[in-house]
Amino acid sequence: MQNICWSELLKHSILTAQHANDGHLIAAATDTLQQTAHQFVKVLNERARLLANSAQFDAALRDAAAIRAILPGSGLGYLCTGYVYCQQGHYPAAISIYDQGLAAIPESDLYYQQLQQQRIATETSSNKRVNFISRLPLDIVITNILPRVEKMFSSNSFSKFLYVSRTWQERILKQPDGLRFSFGREANTFKKGHTQLIRFAPHVHSLQGSISDVGLDDLFSRAHFSNLKELDIYCDSTTRRLPLIHGLRMIGASLTHLTLYDCPGLQLRDIVEACPNLVFLATKEVDAVMSFSTSSSYPKLKHLALHEQTELPGTLENMVDVLSRFPSLRVFESSPMPDSSLLPILHKYCPYLHAIFYDLVSLEFGAEAANTQSNRKGIASACLSGELYKQDYLIQFLHLQRDSLEMIYFEGNIQDNDGGALWTISNGRVLSSDQQHHQPPPPSETSFPRLTDLDFISPHPSTTHVQMLLWVLLNAPNLSTIHLCDFYLQPDIANAMTKLQNLQKIRIDVISNGDDNARQMNAISNEGIQQFLQHHIALGDRSTLEHVVVHMTIVEIYQESWMPLLSRLTRLKNLDLLVEYISEDSIPIIECISEGCPSLEKLTLGVYGAELVGGVLIPLRKHPNLKFLKIGAASLPDTNLLALCTFRNLKQLELECFVPDDLREILQDRIPKVQIDT
Repeated sequence: MQNICWSELLKHSILTAQHANDGHLIAAATDTLQQTAHQFVKVLNERARLLANSAQFDAALRDAAAIRAILPGSGLGYLCTGYVYCQQGHYPAAISIYDQGLAAIPESDLYYQQLQQQRIATETSSNKRVNFISRLPLDIVITNILPRVEKMFSSNSFSKFLYVSRTWQERILKQPDGLRFSFGREANTFKKGHTQLIRFAPHVHSLQGSISDVGLDDLFSRAHFSNLKELDIYCDSTTRRLPLIHGLRMIGASLTHLTLYDCPGLQLRDIVEACPNLVFLATKEVDAVMSFSTSSSYPKLKHLALHEQTELPGTLENMVDVLSRFPSLRVFESSPMPDSSLLPILHKYCPYLHAIFYDLVSLEFGAEAANTQSNRKGIASACLSGELYKQDYLIQFLHLQRDSLEMIYFEGNIQDNDGGALWTISNGRVLSSDQQHHQPPPPSETSFPRLTDLDFISPHPSTTHVQMLLWVLLNAPNLSTIHLCDFYLQPDIANAMTKLQNLQKIRIDVISNGDDNARQMNAISNEGIQQFLQHHIALGDRSTLEHVVVHMTIVEIYQESWMPLLSRLTRLKNLDLLVEYISEDSIPIIECISEGCPSLEKLTLGVYGAELVGGVLIPLRKHPNLKFLKIGAASLPDTNLLALCTFRNLKQLELECFVPDDLREILQDRIPKVQIDT
């Protein structure tokens, strides 16, 4: 059946022939239909307005559309639709539908004047702005309101927050941190465009974007960026060096934080000469070269990150020349790693250095590790990766920084002693290799009183590495957190760890390797891990160990003979089993944990994408104190998801997997806090 046009049904028929009095009867019937239609749309109009007042906008718009379909020549349907849009606050849509109605109906229509009046009233409402912001104290506006609006403005796109009213704009521009702008990727020209950025240039404190073969100076010459403090620029091989340097000079007086990535051909001296007031500088693919013709220093710079250096990155002479220019440096990052001979002399050129990151990025370690506010002399965070650390230099560095070190992260390769070595390590003691050397005596009595965090995860488990680790462990009485690969946990290491009276957290990375040497080392490390765990089991409530992290990639938890011992740690509060597989063979280990670990409150099972067998969570329902549970998996069978609903004391659940909507609602009803990341 073809679609029916309802308005056609209400028109009087043109009869070419009629029988008896049928023509009058047909006209009367049509009149009755028209009266009925008008009564019907009147009721529809009343219902649509009631629905709109009850925020049932979709249903209200449906009724309004029906009115227009039945009586397209009447203004009532357009009035009704506009009313619904106004209730929603969609004034432009209301004005548009009023305009359609005024064009569609004759001026003689009963509702024509009402449409005109409503259009004028709606346009007035659309132009109104509620200026409550001017009545609030500035500190409330800055701390509570502005952080909830746009944090980053686009250089080209219109931002409604900057144009609400003049007062709004003034308040936004007065915030002490200024405006943050991004110009995306500019590959054509800075000579035009970027209207919004240019207009608010004096108020811009932070700017970021990517550039190709364009001149940065073209942008900064169009307006006065007098308060620009932070600039993040990502270049490519086509970026021109001189316009980039010229652009930096134009804003260098105010700039304090600069990130320049992928800028081949640019040199460190170009940057600091153009921007002498920098406090933070991070570069990538920039030549770490200073001018040998001058000895200028830059005492304001506190954080220097030189990554993927392209020329003379690690020579001692070059790095000494670089660091000597920054006497106030607190944080130094370098990749590739500089020559290890630099380690023992760092303090001579940067006495306030707080943290070093060799072949590593400080962002991976958190803000505290890269603290630039400390005025205390001595390095607190030493994060070292890369190849070929000579043992003598490493020992001397650690000895010199013994009173300040708080964190050591070591992932490098220590070069075994050669014939010219000054010291050797045996049984955790540093001994002189040649007493005739006119060098400092061996630091055998070194102590690290402030050291609390130790990560020793070098993938080179040689005797040299084991002895270096043992020396640190025996001389760091206040260690509270240790992170080791399993092959380092040999009996001597485990014995040293049992003497630590403040140890609260240990992470063990289980490294799987199938060769004969690896199997032999695994057997030795299993003995050491068991020795360590048995010690804390024997301590009972006197044990300080509260957090254990086990990370496995290929093997399963049931394959490690020491895993059941975890359930007997009476003080264990937090357990993370970061594994990629949990099969039925591992369920007995989960049962041991559920029946043991009386103090356990937090448990993490799996990692993102892990494979967990169905039923693995069911034993955990019995645990009386478990309050936090995090699951990482590719997916969870419904049996595991439904089991979560039966946990008696669970307060917080985090799932890194897909959860169907119906089960998600059930979990949210049963558990106070549920977070699902898919």
